[in-house]
Order: sequence, then structure tokens, then C-alpha cells
Amino acid sequence: MRDLQPSLRAYVIVTAVAGLAMLAWVTGDLEAFDWHPRSLANLILWSVMIAVAAMSPIPLPRGGATVTVTSALDFAAILIFGPAVACWFGFVSDLLTNVAVKRNPVYKIVFNLGQVVISIGTAALVYRHLGGRTGAEFALDSTQIVPLLAAPLVYFLLNTGLISFAIGMRERLSALRIWQTNFQWEILHVFFFLPFGILLALVHLRIGPVGVLLFLIPLFLARFSFKLWIDTKASHIATVQALVSAIDASDPFTRGHSYRISKYAVRIARHLGVSEKEIEEIEYGALLHDIGKIAIQHDILLKPGRLSESERQLMRTHPKVGHDILKGLKFLERAAEIVYCHHEQPNGRGYPRGLRPERIPMGSRIIMAVDAFDAMTSDRPYRRGLSPEVAYEELLRHAGNQFFTDVVDALIELHRTGALFDEIDVEELEMYTSDRYNSRILEDYVMQKLEKAYGPDRVQYLERMREQAQSTSHPSMTAAIDPAATSVKEPPKRRADS
Repeated sequence: MRDLQPSLRAYVIVTAVAGLAMLAWVTGDLEAFDWHPRSLANLILWSVMIAVAAMSPIPLPRGGATVTVTSALDFAAILIFGPAVACWFGFVSDLLTNVAVKRNPVYKIVFNLGQVVISIGTAALVYRHLGGRTGAEFALDSTQIVPLLAAPLVYFLLNTGLISFAIGMRERLSALRIWQTNFQWEILHVFFFLPFGILLALVHLRIGPVGVLLFLIPLFLARFSFKLWIDTKASHIATVQALVSAIDASDPFTRGHSYRISKYAVRIARHLGVSEKEIEEIEYGALLHDIGKIAIQHDILLKPGRLSESERQLMRTHPKVGHDILKGLKFLERAAEIVYCHHEQPNGRGYPRGLRPERIPMGSRIIMAVDAFDAMTSDRPYRRGLSPEVAYEELLRHAGNQFFTDVVDALIELHRTGALFDEIDVEELEMYTSDRYNSRILEDYVMQKLEKAYGPDRVQYLERMREQAQSTSHPSMTAAIDPAATSVKEPPKRRADS
């Protein structure tokens, strides 16, 4: 807990205390529970089922969060046993997951227990307040439509929202972005696990526990299909990482350039209101915009002086080469087109095809501006990086001809306010503060953040980070992934965990 920033530490404590308060409040209902041996057997059966489901977590694309296939079981437990038992099921199963499976540190265990109890308890109380019936009184009729729709929606929003805020605080990112990256597409699952949970409850109440066991097979098959989907997304990220490493190896003078461009491009795209689906494609395209340069001879690529006309024409082939490299990968088809067009201009004089402005993708429009801005403000062997103000003047002078005006305006506004760096993970300092050819504007930003966070200890902290970086590879690509962009069969809703 001491290693957490104060705001996150306070958030963890408040969540844990609220969870304990919720658990204490609903536990009073246990006085009315039927403690017949058959009821105890049912409790044991459901405890085992929920525990087994909770102990099979699947990691999500970003932030260390995981999901399990317990949400349908949680909802069914509310319908069968009521708020108190459902909350205790969630508490015990999450404790097992965090301690026995994930071996989380104490602060994560405390937070996860709190948020799970809050999510289940609030959903159960909303269900009851709206007239929802539980246990033997549960039945499907018109009076139950509203509570049956509201409860899972409340559960979903609280469960994913609390996790997103925690990850956002830890990574210094927008909680909304974390939610969009990991959870927004799961809203569709509310309409899947709702009938599944209802069906489990009806089977238990009408047939008995044996009938419920038969429904666990499709539930875990759904878990398996989701795991395959997550593994596919992970392989996509690993592929992009490998390609980015190839770019950095081909041109050491611009190491980290593609990473910076991707983060700036994502920030500008969000500022301009681009959809999350398109933002993923833009980030991939920005990371890989220079992949075609691996086909350029090193003596040309690393030449410190001016290029000859023939060398310039050869350099101008890299967008097409990059497109040809990427177009064979289905998940990079849109990114390949962004790469192909990232040197096209609104005046129609860009290369390699001289496209009209309406045919240039938004990602390419953004990349061409941030690419130039980063190049101008970064050191090179033959010159020192320019100041942001001089770079502004150059961009504005060519706005409308070489660069799209709306992108230039957004870039300048975001940089002046410091918001251009919102997507940057300051912990990955080595690439921003290396001794050669680094981005001056980003180094200034990083040092300001370190000064604010660590004061006089910032230099020692930086040296520590550099030592750690030397023992690892190129910092990993942390893409904003919108799973809704992939067409797969959707599994049932899962409970999220940090």
C-alpha cells in the first residue's frame, strides 16, 4: 500500500470499507434463511461452482485486469438465495481467486473483495427495490421485467467501472479509456448472461441442483472460446511488437519515434472525436508507419547530410513497401492503408500516389503532422531538436497544403496544454530520456513529472529506470484495443477483477 500514489491508496481504502459496509448490511438477511440440511447442501454446491469458475481467470488486453465466467452464476445466486448469500458467495470466491490463483498483493486483494461485494450487493438491492422476487417466490411475469433488466446492468457498470478507475489511477490514464479498451464491448453480454442466469435459477428451483450442473458445460465452453479470442489479440500485439522492434533496429537514430507517434496520434484522434474502433487501427498504423524503411539501404537511411534526388526517390518508396508488408495480415489491413497514405498531402502533391484529400484516411492525416512535429523537435546527429514554438510556426505555415489544418490545430492545442502526452506511460522512461537523438519536448515533460513526483530524488529514480530498461527489450506496445472490432461469437458476461 505504501508504494501506491495517495489518490489510489485512498480509492482502495474507500472501496474496501464500502464493501465491508455492504457485506455487514446485507448479512442481516441471513436470520431469515432456511438452514435445513438440504439448503446447506445447495449452498455448498453453489459455493463450489462459483469458486471453480472464479479460479479460472482470463487476462484482459490492458492493465492487468482479468475476467471469469462467474457473472451468470452471481446473478442466478441473487435470484435463488437473495443479496446476503450472493454477496458471501462473491466474497469467498474472489478471496480464493486472489489468494490461491493470482497471489495478488494485499492491496489488490482488499480492493477486489470490496468491489465485488459492492457490485453484487448493489445489484441485488436494486433488484429487490424494484420489486424483484427471490427463492421459491421467483417467477417470470410482467412485473419482473424491470428488476431483471436493471440488476445485471447495475452489476456490469459497477464491476467494470470500479476496476477501470483503479487501473486508470495506477497507469495515469483515463478511466474511460481503460473501460473502452477492456469492457465496453461486454455491454452486449448483459443481454446474454441475463437469460442464462434466469435459466440457471429456474432449473435450480424447479428441477434441483443436478439440473444446474448440466448447464455448466456450455458455460465453460464459452470461457474456452473467450480465452482463444484473448490469445488471438495477444498474438496480434506480439506481432506488432516484433515489427516495431525491426523498425528501431533499422534506424537507431529514431529509436522510440514510432512509439511516440502512436501515442500522440491516439491522443489527437480522441480529441477529434474518432471512434475507438478506428483508434486501434490508427495506433497500429502509427506504430508501423516506417516499417517500409527496413527495405532502404542503411547508408541512405543513416546518411547525415542531404539526400541526392535518386536517394530521395528511393526513400519515397517506403510507404508502398510498408503497405505491401502489412496487407497480408488480415488484422492489419486498415493499418496497411494508413501506412500507405501517411505522406499524402491535402494539396494532392504527396507521395506515393498524389491522392485527393478526401481519399486520405484520418489516421494518415494525423500521422503526417505528428511525424513532422516529432522529427523537428527531436535531436539528430547533424542538429539539435527545435523548440516547440518554432515547430508550431512550421506546421502552421504549411497547414492546408502539406498538413490538414484541423490536425495541426489539435496538435498545437494539446501540446500547449500538456494533454498531448496523456497516452504516454511515464514509467517507460528509458526511450524518452536516452542520451542520444531523443525527443526534447518529451524529455522535458518526463523530467517535470519526475520533479513533481520525486523532487530531488528524480535523478536517482531515472537511473534506476534506465538500469531496468537495459535488462529488458524495447518497451512493449500497449495498444488501445476495441474487441468490438473483431467479429467473433460472443461468450457470456464475466466478472472482472483487477
